[in-house]
Amino acid sequence: MPGSSRMPISLRESLNSVKRSRPSNPWQVINLDLLRNIVFFLFVLRLVRRTFWKLKGRGLLGTIAELYTDTRRILYGYFLRAPGVRSQVRKQVNESLAKVQAKMIPAGGSRYLALPKEGWTDEALRTELEALAAMDHTRWEDGFVSGAVYHGEDGLLKLQTEAYGKFTVANPIHPDVFPGVRKMEAEVVAMVLSLFHATSQGGSSC
Repeated sequence: MPGSSRMPISLRESLNSVKRSRPSNPWQVINLDLLRNIVFFLFVLRLVRRTFWKLKGRGLLGTIAELYTDTRRILYGYFLRAPGVRSQVRKQVNESLAKVQAKMIPAGGSRYLALPKEGWTDEALRTELEALAAMDHTRWEDGFVSGAVYHGEDGLLKLQTEAYGKFTVANPIHPDVFPGVRKMEAEVVAMVLSLFHATSQGGSSC
């Protein structure tokens, strides 16, 4: 046709490809971009706020130290979960648990898991108590156990046993039946208050 030229096929195909790839609704692209930007902004804002409060609460050095500790803990956790390391750690843990169990629950001896059908005699009970007292244990009597026995003198032990024997069945919630226990309880409370310089008006000043 005179005065007109046909568009090359390659150019026409390129234009058609652009038309097909272009979204039919431009607002869809804007909404997706806006949503992505909002999510990114909120993420950055949350990160900045957490960093600000961390620095304000712990200071720069404290924050760096905590970050180092957390990073080391995470990396160490990944290291322990490695296949070869995990089996070795599990083996050592099982060995330690077996040792603790053997120490806490000694093998051998009699185990009483239910009430006896008939009550024990006094002699049988004393024999069992002697066996329990003679079980293999760390000797606190040598003075090398901390935080377990505060006073092990024989004279004091005998006096304590005698005192317990006089008030074996005493119940402090019945002061009319056991007035002696009520008196001792009140005196112990008063002694503790005096240690803290407490008065009838209350308060403590050391």
